[in-house]
Amino acid sequence: MMDRIDPAALAVIGGTPAVLRALLAGVPSEVLLRPNAEGWSLKDIVAHLHDVEGGAFVERIERMLHEDRPFIQSIDPPARLAAGNYANRSFTELLDELSTQRAAHLAWLRSLTSDDLARRGQHEEVGELSVSDIIHQWPAHDLTHLRQIAVMLHEHLAPLMGATRAFYDV
Repeated sequence: MMDRIDPAALAVIGGTPAVLRALLAGVPSEVLLRPNAEGWSLKDIVAHLHDVEGGAFVERIERMLHEDRPFIQSIDPPARLAAGNYANRSFTELLDELSTQRAAHLAWLRSLTSDDLARRGQHEEVGELSVSDIIHQWPAHDLTHLRQIAVMLHEHLAPLMGATRAFYDV
């Protein structure tokens, strides 16, 4: 167990909103709203990142900091998106809010002590975990969805690439 947060984790957590903005800011709405084979659109992914920001990562860490080994339930991302009415919110609004929240959460993460990082909880699927585990899962989660976004954009562009498509695995 780490007694500090890896600087790479903080860099990814802090940088993800800017990466999202750089990748998606000029993408037409029909592309942002087109679902992939799993039913997720680019906007859905941003909405999911917004949703789990407070509803999973921060909430779980807060509970572990203030409760003795709390039980952590899994979440149902599609159900949470529907319940949160994210479909009726604009892409720009979601991304702006995520950026604001991330800045505050990054400062909060940097304030945590080694004792805080060692606090533990019990997750219903994976068992015992620490605050440090969740913090280091956070950037991995971001990167998983950034990769998903890159693949979706790649798949959108592939039919437009002509013969150069042979250079890529699409």
